[in-house]
Amino acid sequence: MDEIIDREQRGEASPAELQLLTEWRRASIANESEYRRLVRLLDMTRTLGSSLRTEPPSAAAVLGRRRDDMPTAMGSRIRWLPWLIAAGAAAAGLIAGFTLPRSSAPASAWGVVDVATGAAEMTTVQLGDGSVVRLAPASRLRVTASDSAREVTLDGRAFFVVAKMPARPFVVHTTAGNARVLGTRFELSTHDRDLNLVVVEGRVALSSGTGSVEVGAGERSGVRDRQTLAPTPVANADRMEQWVGKFLVFQSTLVRDAAREVERMYGVRVVIADSIIGRRTVTATFTDQAATQVLDVICSVVNAQCESKLGEVVMSRR
Repeated sequence: MDEIIDREQRGEASPAELQLLTEWRRASIANESEYRRLVRLLDMTRTLGSSLRTEPPSAAAVLGRRRDDMPTAMGSRIRWLPWLIAAGAAAAGLIAGFTLPRSSAPASAWGVVDVATGAAEMTTVQLGDGSVVRLAPASRLRVTASDSAREVTLDGRAFFVVAKMPARPFVVHTTAGNARVLGTRFELSTHDRDLNLVVVEGRVALSSGTGSVEVGAGERSGVRDRQTLAPTPVANADRMEQWVGKFLVFQSTLVRDAAREVERMYGVRVVIADSIIGRRTVTATFTDQAATQVLDVICSVVNAQCESKLGEVVMSRR
């Protein structure tokens, strides 16, 4: 079935194959979930090659490999890093319930990945630990990892949603200073030796050559002329990241909390008709998707039914 899905996505499947695929998808929820997983994998494989400007493995080759046979190299300068899941190019992307397999190879074999954006494009980078980075135009992110730490180097501007892993701090290196976090949402931008930080959720330890400060949710700080600035309150910190567009990240998020985020982002009322659905969790990243697409994926992931009624969307058990 993998080959038929590949041909369907490339527009090369025959009518008979399309009919067979349709019947297979309708046969069970598990088949539909597998179909969606493979489609996302194919999209990411193609997008990754485009975004990083290097030739990816063919879709058929990726689908045909066993999990322990994933490629270790993509070119002379870009190496396949298990900690990096996908870099979605400029316009829009969707990642839901999907990760590349973690490798058993030592960290030294993982190499380094550089992701850069042009003057008029943005990129979403999904990391294997569950963290997500929205990279602004004219910016560069360098990704590395080890058994004890998660580290990236930023030149430019980015919005980070960092997965909580107390034993493995997440560190953002810049020419002006470093930001160390355990799990949070924040915006970081650099220019020459200056740095600006706005924390939306959690806490960030910001350090430079002259000292360090801890910045909490709803605060801003930075580095000027190698001096770390004292934190100051910022009104509506959760609105500071508007430049990222319609960008939602759920990390084992309760459906009831995800529904509130969808309501805030799109102004669509979401009613959860069953408390059991509200207590289920969803892990997904949405970039510039319509509200209907977001809710459709959430309902599919948690095996719920979504129905539009009088200007609202009602989620209930199937």
